[in-house]
Amino acid sequence: MTIVLFGLYSAALYAIGGVGFTLQFGVTNVLNLAYGSLITSSIFVEYYLTGHSTNLWLAMLVGGAAGTVLSFVVGFVVVGAFVRRGAAGFSIAMVTIGISLMIQYTLEAIQGPVVNAYASSNRSTLLSVAGVNLDSQQVTAILVAVVLMVVVHLVLRLTKLGLAMRATADDVSLTRVSGVSPARVRALAWLVSGALCGVCGVLLGIGIGTFDAAIGNDFFITAAAAAIAGGVGKPYGAMLGALVVGIITQASSAIISPAFSSISAWVLLVAFLILRPQGIFATYAAEREIVA
Repeated sequence: MTIVLFGLYSAALYAIGGVGFTLQFGVTNVLNLAYGSLITSSIFVEYYLTGHSTNLWLAMLVGGAAGTVLSFVVGFVVVGAFVRRGAAGFSIAMVTIGISLMIQYTLEAIQGPVVNAYASSNRSTLLSVAGVNLDSQQVTAILVAVVLMVVVHLVLRLTKLGLAMRATADDVSLTRVSGVSPARVRALAWLVSGALCGVCGVLLGIGIGTFDAAIGNDFFITAAAAAIAGGVGKPYGAMLGALVVGIITQASSAIISPAFSSISAWVLLVAFLILRPQGIFATYAAEREIVA
């Protein structure tokens, strides 16, 4: 039961981050490898603007807003400038790696040789099952993830924005002929992705209690593994992948060692690619021209 409950908590964070990453890629066809640095940036902005507050609702509001703005600037403005000049696929992925490094080392220069820590807060236990206790922040993270996943589903399936996003992801030319601006839809995709990125970041930072300039990139490795295992570019696949990776990483951490948490995510990813490569990253990458 411990593995399941804490696996759900991990899966909640992976789902929010993974869906933000994969939704943006599916619509824009840009493999944003700076996503982890955007997560970190959102934590830094929230941390300093709120005065180290551990109020989750305030943190998610500020972090989500920060992630939205940063994602739009990085994605639609900076990366968009390269796209409009004809860069694509592997070249754009390299650009986002460069952006990620710039953000990370800038934050390290600002932070200095210290680890930032949130003020300790009283975490009241809201759930106790079979001797396993989850604090209020963990329960909130799970509930927020469920709500956000439902909202993403409803937006994609029941709104004009969702229809435009799905159409742009499938056929840009047909979308343009139908009177929908692909550029506007892509801009909105960057905004939505950034909001999820920011919310994920502050939940991660406050949940751990401390953070540095590399926290987002470390987390992104596992979140990306979840997205890829579920089928990169496919939000529903990212949700399922997050659940699987969350349970597996917690199981390996509890049974073997916490050091195997990240390793197990990659082992799972490799197993997916070997046993069922169709529909996973390799096939989708070829279709979307990720590989040069």
